[in-house]
Amino acid sequence: MTHVQTAPSDTSLSTLQAELIQQILTMVQSGRWREGDKISDSALAKELNVSRTPVRQAFTYLVNAGLLAQRAQRGFFLARDLVPGETIESLLPGEASDTLYERLMSARATGQIADEVSETELVSQFDAPRGAIRRVLLKFSNQGLVERLPGHGWRFFEGLANDDAVAESYSFRLVVECGALTHPNYAPDPDQLTRLQQAQKNIHSRPIDQLTRDEWFNANAEFHETIVSWARNRFFTLAVRRQNHLRRMTEYADFGKLSEQRLHEACRDHLAILDAIAEGDYDFASALLRRHISRSAAMDI
Repeated sequence: MTHVQTAPSDTSLSTLQAELIQQILTMVQSGRWREGDKISDSALAKELNVSRTPVRQAFTYLVNAGLLAQRAQRGFFLARDLVPGETIESLLPGEASDTLYERLMSARATGQIADEVSETELVSQFDAPRGAIRRVLLKFSNQGLVERLPGHGWRFFEGLANDDAVAESYSFRLVVECGALTHPNYAPDPDQLTRLQQAQKNIHSRPIDQLTRDEWFNANAEFHETIVSWARNRFFTLAVRRQNHLRRMTEYADFGKLSEQRLHEACRDHLAILDAIAEGDYDFASALLRRHISRSAAMDI
């Protein structure tokens, strides 16, 4: 019988390490790796655009949590899958499920952070070290959400904070995403396609109260970015990634309004689109994607 293992006590983890642990756990939960599969720290570091050291530190934490195993001269492996009743939150260190990144993201989305703000103001507002605040702001900067001002000030770019911006975003996505699926160079990656299908089935099979906003947003964002990336056009991919960053701000705040019916309907839409892509019917896949985005726009989720 497999027992649920609680997270090890570790108060020395940085915000970045805690975020990496959560991302890795989300990947495990989505079925990215099977029990016994090797997980490359260098490949994951490259994918997540971080150095290898914090990834290895996150791996070490998960070894202590019993989820990963380390074998001499062979690296890290998935020791087991998550068992029934075990949640990501149960394996996270301390309060890492509410990381500083998430807190600032939600606060900005709900208007608790002004368009222009200083690091000192954020240190006071969130009772966090200046270094941790700056790391989060730099991450926002890399995502195209803020720009640095002279001194220690930062300015947030306009997000999807009003009805006009939301409507324009959906119109933009209809053109770029649906157009990408009919691009002459379109060629899906079989392994990525399988992984997307597994992730969507996993989300669809679970009640909404067992999902975190990160799990849903990451699965949704990965779906849209990946199917567009198969057009083999970097500018399409960059455009969708930018839209995903902008959407994260508002969707973090709106996750509580999302019904289980709508979430599962979105998963079924995604799976239908993936089925059409798998069959090579890209025109039909594009039509299904257009219906999916249009329906979301009408419901303004």
